Amino acid sequence: MTTPILLVFLAALLLAAGAVLLLFKLNANTRADEVNLRMRVLGEDAANDKFGAATPELGNPVVRAVSHLFWRAGIELPPESIGRGLLLFAALIPVLLLMFGPLAGALAIGLAEVIVFGVLSRNAARRRRKIVEQLPTFLEGVMRVLSAGNTLEESLAAAAREAPDPIRPLFISIGRQVRLGAPLETVLTEAGGVHRLRDLRVMALAAAINRKYGGSLRHVLKSLITNIRQRDVAARELRALTAETRFSAVVLAIIPVSLSFYIFSKNKAYYATMWEDPTGRWLLVASVLLQIAGVAVLFSMMRDSEGDDT
Repeated sequence: MTTPILLVFLAALLLAAGAVLLLFKLNANTRADEVNLRMRVLGEDAANDKFGAATPELGNPVVRAVSHLFWRAGIELPPESIGRGLLLFAALIPVLLLMFGPLAGALAIGLAEVIVFGVLSRNAARRRRKIVEQLPTFLEGVMRVLSAGNTLEESLAAAAREAPDPIRPLFISIGRQVRLGAPLETVLTEAGGVHRLRDLRVMALAAAINRKYGGSLRHVLKSLITNIRQRDVAARELRALTAETRFSAVVLAIIPVSLSFYIFSKNKAYYATMWEDPTGRWLLVASVLLQIAGVAVLFSMMRDSEGDDT
């Protein structure tokens, strides 16, 4: 790929970034009235909500997916900052291609994306396990407040104030959105989807049924606590039984990449010669695609073995 073509690609990418930015502004303007109306209920307290589901920038699917990934990892970045970071990353792509060349630049970009995604996914998995471990104790506190005659919304808010991290900021955010006017079952469902917590969706279903038909929430919460603890014991046993398999998966994913970088560092002309040959070029592209697919399959198997709630 020659320099003029890369410059044209850079200009096109900048124009596309400008179009995406205009789309962000359009989505923000169409939903600003509703958000501002809710913000006025609590004033400055609502502006501190990093995990709000009603933020205008979350109308963009790319920003929404990346925001959810950061929030699952416990990184409290507002969607505006994430949107600007994505635009900056998109603008840096042609610069890296110009600096390192098409092949090396594409590999560097792909490797950076894989590393960032892997680190955030691992942090999110650890945080999710911590929340699941703390959830039974938290629900027991909710049951005690419910026994005093309080509503479920008040019980969740009271228990959240005494809960440790990371479950405390999660339910404080849920309580803040409820005070802003959102239905509790809707907020719990959205939080369960964002953080991939099946138990929050069960709580949302119980809250919706209780609001519509009545009944005792204490019995539902008690059953949920028993189920969470039993599932946690089973998940620990599964992780212990599959520890060797998961370690083998990590080794199989790392060895091909490490070997490729070692060969490139010792003989830079090796891959350059293959890239100049049409057959060698297709083999390199196929090997990269197969490696990415293999890592994705191994990661999916490891995630399933660790009991990830999806």
